[in-house]
Amino acid sequence: MPKSTTNPRSWWNQPPLWVGAGPLLAFLVLAAIDLNLAKDFTSEGKALIGTLLGGIWQWMVALLFLVAVVIALSPVGNVRLGGNDAKPSLKMFDWCAVLICTLLAGGGVFWSAAEPLFHFISPSPVFQTMGLEGKTAAAVDPALAVSFLHWGFLAWALVATTTTITFSLLERKGEPLRPRTLLVNVLPHRWVDGPIGDLADGLSVVAAIAGTVGPLGFLSLQLSDAAGQLPGLTNSAGLQSLVVVLLTSVFAVSTVSGIQKGIKWLSELNVWLTLALAAGLLLLGPGIWLIQHFFGGLVTYITHLPQMALLPRTKETGIWLDWWTVFYWGWFLGYAPLMGLFTAGVSRGRSIRELVLAVAILCPLVTNLWFTLVGGTGMYLNLNGTDITGAIEADGINAAASTLLTILGGLPLSWLLIPIGLVLVVLFMCTSADSMSYAAAMVVSSRNEPPAALRLFWACMIGTLTLVLLRIGTSLTDPTSINALQAFIVIAAVPVTPLVLATLWTAPRLAWKEWKREQATH
Repeated sequence: MPKSTTNPRSWWNQPPLWVGAGPLLAFLVLAAIDLNLAKDFTSEGKALIGTLLGGIWQWMVALLFLVAVVIALSPVGNVRLGGNDAKPSLKMFDWCAVLICTLLAGGGVFWSAAEPLFHFISPSPVFQTMGLEGKTAAAVDPALAVSFLHWGFLAWALVATTTTITFSLLERKGEPLRPRTLLVNVLPHRWVDGPIGDLADGLSVVAAIAGTVGPLGFLSLQLSDAAGQLPGLTNSAGLQSLVVVLLTSVFAVSTVSGIQKGIKWLSELNVWLTLALAAGLLLLGPGIWLIQHFFGGLVTYITHLPQMALLPRTKETGIWLDWWTVFYWGWFLGYAPLMGLFTAGVSRGRSIRELVLAVAILCPLVTNLWFTLVGGTGMYLNLNGTDITGAIEADGINAAASTLLTILGGLPLSWLLIPIGLVLVVLFMCTSADSMSYAAAMVVSSRNEPPAALRLFWACMIGTLTLVLLRIGTSLTDPTSINALQAFIVIAAVPVTPLVLATLWTAPRLAWKEWKREQATH
């Protein structure tokens, strides 16, 4: 039965709103009372989840990519999202810019400098078994390949292919753009309309907001630390809070402005700044060397993809998997329902084939090229006598954000490249936050154009939670706090797993039925 997309209750009186806000606030209260207790709870929970669900997540992500590609390459790929009469609301460039900038790019820009260097210093177990030594020329392509695994085809497919297809095709049947819709055709409709649906919506918001607040808080601390080096400023609680407020103001205005204005404008600005910085890295850095290793890393990635994606859990590989692959799959899994419905909202009028090619092929290749330009430049400088890896070896994750500045500082015209890099990281993070605020508002209101007040509420919620996290215990620069937050992200993704897992069945089934229906009407 088709459902109305209009909910008679006020937006502040929606169960998913409070189901989503409750666990986040409860975690913050727990951490504020006893940070060690929160650390123990989250670290033990993360270890347990890695053991019980890590392998399932690895297989699920691989299968999602395969299912999406098969759908796209088949005649079913001609099915148009939103119906045959739907027209794209965004031009191709604008659409691709929004997809690239609002799905995984915020985290990708943040990690593009540090992650390849981590794998360059200490190679993945897949390559260690081949006798590969870290910090050598031979470690460059494998380091890029592992980064491509975590930010490439599989990661993007997880976030917005089968979920988007399911949302789009069920929306045509009158179902609302809400995470609960992923359970339609899997559970009885009366269950989806009841408390189970409220839980699905609310816990999807928990997972997505948890994955947004953490990086935003960490970025704010790093920006505050950088600003504290300027004359007349010191890195203090007040400066950290001011940075958060400024960042929140940017993405709050963007999300209130809507997709056609603020989000699209920020996305386009991000793309042009990225192109400018990429050109600078190619022209001022080892351009030919980077291009060679992009293709070398891509070949290594594709050649060893099954081994890397399905790395068995053993006593030796368990810790590495939990820290890298399982953490990333949990993080992106938490994003999937909200990012899937956001992508469905901006992709009306596009065919399934266009969607999969853009999300699972084009966006990953752009991301992989970016990782090569930034992380590859760092590895090149390190191989040629500039100490780029020292901070990472000494401070670990705490050096992640500053690594980009260290790399840019090793190039000519660093006085120009560093400000562009800082602005780029900030804007990409704001674009991810504003799209998440928009998607969360869509979940609660069940409207394609949610009320501006509701969009502002979620933007302020993200900013407020970030401020609270900065005041917990010592600070997020303490690895104890960072590890606890990362573990919480993984834990928050657990309730979302059945929603995304269901799309392995619903996406191809719905697409096939819609294609058959269209064939019968012609």
